[in-house]
Amino acid sequence: MNNWVRGLMLCLACQLAATVQAQQVATPLLTQLAASMDEVDDANVLRTLARLQQEAEKYTHQCAQCAINWLVLGRINHELARQSGGLAQLRAARAARDALTRAAHLDVYVADGEALAELALLYLETPPWPLSFGDRRKAKQLIQEALVVGPEHVANHLAAARYYVDSGQTETARQHLLIAVNSAPDNEDPLYFLNLRQASTMLARINSKLLDR
Repeated sequence: MNNWVRGLMLCLACQLAATVQAQQVATPLLTQLAASMDEVDDANVLRTLARLQQEAEKYTHQCAQCAINWLVLGRINHELARQSGGLAQLRAARAARDALTRAAHLDVYVADGEALAELALLYLETPPWPLSFGDRRKAKQLIQEALVVGPEHVANHLAAARYYVDSGQTETARQHLLIAVNSAPDNEDPLYFLNLRQASTMLARINSKLLDR
């Protein structure tokens, strides 16, 4: 075996090792992200999110072709945008958009289409032009695509419900939430129980309003 072939094989082996390592990091980072959402101290939340953002970026550098890692980075940046204000919020929102878009381009099926659903929420929550890049029509398109990719995935139906609540279509939102809360448990998704709790809370609020009519 000549040196060129040996070097090529070593490079491929390193890339494979980096891929495995990068994919393994997604679970603990998402678990920590979920835990940060229960934190009541805003300063601690921002510190945790900033640390998670730095860690997630390192793993995207190790494996730039791993869609799951761009999804993790996008989720973290999106939450950072939610917790921030002013220019910091806009920077985090743009970083989230770029990471989630890359995740979806690398593998639209990653996490059952969750990159599309999270991207949809980002377009829904972000102010429109000229303040930022928010776009309700884009959000609806992405939600529809996510539901095609992952028709039973909790995060996709939760995103759809948020869109329809925001649009005043309460009954349509309710139907999506019913699918979400009755979905089969996904123990491999660190955010499953967080998404399920949010869906259950939203469904309870909608049902309460319907009873008050």
